[in-house]
Parts: sequence; C-alpha cells; structure tokens
Amino acid sequence: MTCFADTATSIVTPLVHNQTIAQDTKRMRFHAPEMAACVIPGQFFMVRNPAGNDPLIGRALALYDAAQDGSGWIDLVYLVKGKLTSSLAQLHPGAPVSVWGPLGNGFTPKTTEHLIMVAGGIGQTPFLTLAKEAMGSQAFGKQPRASGYASKVSFCYGARKASYLAGLDQFESAGCRLHIATDDGSRPDGSTAQPQLVTESLLQVLDASQAENCRIVCCGPEPMMEAVAQIAEQRNIECDVSLETPMACGIGLCFTCVAKIGTEADWDYKRTCVEGPVFDSRSIVWH
Repeated sequence: MTCFADTATSIVTPLVHNQTIAQDTKRMRFHAPEMAACVIPGQFFMVRNPAGNDPLIGRALALYDAAQDGSGWIDLVYLVKGKLTSSLAQLHPGAPVSVWGPLGNGFTPKTTEHLIMVAGGIGQTPFLTLAKEAMGSQAFGKQPRASGYASKVSFCYGARKASYLAGLDQFESAGCRLHIATDDGSRPDGSTAQPQLVTESLLQVLDASQAENCRIVCCGPEPMMEAVAQIAEQRNIECDVSLETPMACGIGLCFTCVAKIGTEADWDYKRTCVEGPVFDSRSIVWH
C-alpha cells in the first residue's frame, strides 16, 4: 500500500505573511519549493510553532493554494480556535514555522460535466486548488496530473454567518459558481436572506442539474458530511468526502485519527492521515 508520508519532507521556514481573511480565520504563506512542486489538491500539512512545546504536537491543515511556477509558495488557511492555532495567529512575517508534508491521498482527478464542491465552516480549504485543477487553470503534482476535467464547478459554501466566509473572490476567480448558505441569513454584501443550510443549497444545485453528469466532493463538520453523503446516495451521485478527523502525528504511527470504513465483510479502522483524508462517502460507517 502507498504511504504518502514516505515522500513527505520536514522544514522550518519563515512565514511570508499571516493575514486575516475572515472572522477568526487566517491565511499563512511560506516558501517551500520542494513541497509546492509535488503537492496535489486534498493533501494536508502538519504545522506547529517551533518557538515552544505547548502544545507539543502539530495541527493538520489542508492545502489551500500553491504556486507551481517556480516561486514555490504554499498557502494554508486555518480557524483560530485552540491553543496551537492561537499561537500560530500571533506569528508575524519572518517568524519560523515548522511544516511537514505533503500528506494524505488527495482527490482523484475524474472527468465530469459538473463538479459540485460542498463546504461547511472551515471545510472550504481543500477546494481552491481542486477548482483550479478541474477548470484547467493549474496543474498539480510532481508529474503534473490531468486538469480541465470539469465543464463547470459549483461551490456550495455554508457558515454560521457571512463574516466567516473566506476566500470568496479567489473561488470566483477560479471559475466557481458560488452558492452561499448561512445560519443567520447574512450575506457577503451586507444584505439579509432566508437562513439556509448548505445541504439545502446543494439540493437546489442538483435540482437544476438533473440532465448533467455530476460529482460531489465535501468537507466540513461530520453531521453535514453525513447528510451530503445521504443525498448523494439517494440520487446515485459519486461523492468523495475529506474527513477532518483530529490527528496527532500525521504519518500513520499513532492511530488517533482512525475512521470506520466499510469492507466486504463488515468494516475496519482506516487511518485518515494515511489511507485518507479523502474517502468514497459510500464506504464510511458514520456511526
């Protein structure tokens, strides 16, 4: 079995920037040409602040964007929520950050008429590079993978309120059709609409796309992903989910990130960091 950690590298590198892009949400950039040259959409990095040892373990952050034109920068987006991300949020340009990766399997490029990306909360982070690849504006991988394999990309993005929506302009620039859902009905332009779940937004997109061959990819809170998986199964649509299972090591040693994955006999535990984080939604045992 391929172990994606076998090709990962570890570096300590200075931050280029660490900018606020939405409420409690920051985007960090660092220079890592070797990593940027081989990363693919859906992979992640383990990140920590090397200035201290509390917390000792790193945090898994999904690839948000990367340059493969020789400039070699990588962007990661994170929600400032716990001890480690609060520590990262205090870092200024030039401060060192410890990074190892890229890790995980990533999304498989597959030809489809309509790629529908569904994100809840901070779950938008794996999708910007995927949108760029699917629309053909960028190719990823050490041996560049196929690109331009979707005729159109829709992005269903849900959050508690509009102030948490991050990177909308970048997704639009990548060619995505945006479908926004917020718990309080707030909108990015300051207006107010009907409160909506992101699954309702997904259903509206699917209802308008009945004659098209669709593929769904999803990332966010587990109840939301389970609901998206059920919708996909009911409509016989292929769906891949990127699990956000908490990780300690990121390289398959500690078995803290296991998920129940169905087998021919019953189910077995699979490590999200090695066999995932991307799984076929039909294979996941949600409870």
